[in-house]
Amino acid sequence: MGARVKENNVDLIVSLEDFYRRVGAVHNYYELEWLGLTGHDFCGVFAGQLLPLLLTFCDENPEYHLVSSVGVGHFVNRLMYDADFYMIARGDRDPAFELKFLLDPQWPLIYEEGMAAAIAEIDNIKNSRKF
Repeated sequence: MGARVKENNVDLIVSLEDFYRRVGAVHNYYELEWLGLTGHDFCGVFAGQLLPLLLTFCDENPEYHLVSSVGVGHFVNRLMYDADFYMIARGDRDPAFELKFLLDPQWPLIYEEGMAAAIAEIDNIKNSRKF
């Protein structure tokens, strides 16, 4: 008697920069505009209602593929129809490659530094109006 086991191997990474580099994420606003893709935000993120446009683009340009966001800080290097949003990429197509940047041990420090910088900028703006 034989048996088969399905293993879901995932190549998990916690660095957003490393993930973008490996999958070849296209997140430059002007590059996306040059490719004829509109409706994205300034980070190259497309809302779910633009999925038909992205699928058409990927069919016409087979060197590109879709990256899906399936939760807060969780990206997968494949098409997921129920994803929160999508990005275009032109690098590694391995569907087992995933990003969970909230698992980064440095994440609390990164978050704190970002918040401190934002608060400092707000304080700078607020105090610049004083005479």
